[in-house]
Amino acid sequence: MPRAKEYSKEEVLNTATKVFWKRGFKNTSISDLVNATGLNKHSMYGEFENKEGLFLACIDHYVNTSTKYLMDILKEEPLGIGNIKAFIKNRIEYATSGEFDGCLLVNTTVEKHLLDEKINKIVNKELYGQKNLFHACLVAAQKNGEISTEKDCEILADYLMCFLEGLMIVGKTNPTKRSLNNIMDTTMGAILK
Repeated sequence: MPRAKEYSKEEVLNTATKVFWKRGFKNTSISDLVNATGLNKHSMYGEFENKEGLFLACIDHYVNTSTKYLMDILKEEPLGIGNIKAFIKNRIEYATSGEFDGCLLVNTTVEKHLLDEKINKIVNKELYGQKNLFHACLVAAQKNGEISTEKDCEILADYLMCFLEGLMIVGKTNPTKRSLNNIMDTTMGAILK
């Protein structure tokens, strides 16, 4: 008769996600994960197959917990510039908080050349989903007359992704809220001109 699990998968994912988030995929060892989660190697391999399997489960967990509410900001009706501003303000609050660790997806992208293609594809898919939400808000903003119809929404969505990814990296340098708000104003100015 198989033994019952003596751990919570949710708690393991919460803890392992934090470890990967702080250390990165390559700098996190199985021993680090075992020590942090309290799982033994047998249970970890039985549940997730390997370190990559656990990392992919952590990415999925992160997207469904930590970033879901952010995507909801961009999806809130009516779509438009207000969604984008609310999203960026939220990220500035996070970047200037004492709890800032960047973004697991962006941190993973920085490691891209060290990672398996399967991991890169999943992270790129999630980031592309964010870009699509920016794009939808920009298209709605054009229809609402918030931005010029001469603007290319695809390029602006890429621009916003560059801004967001940069913000998640610059936030690690302890910027002031004022400096980030100034950057946001410049970014929004470029979109609204």
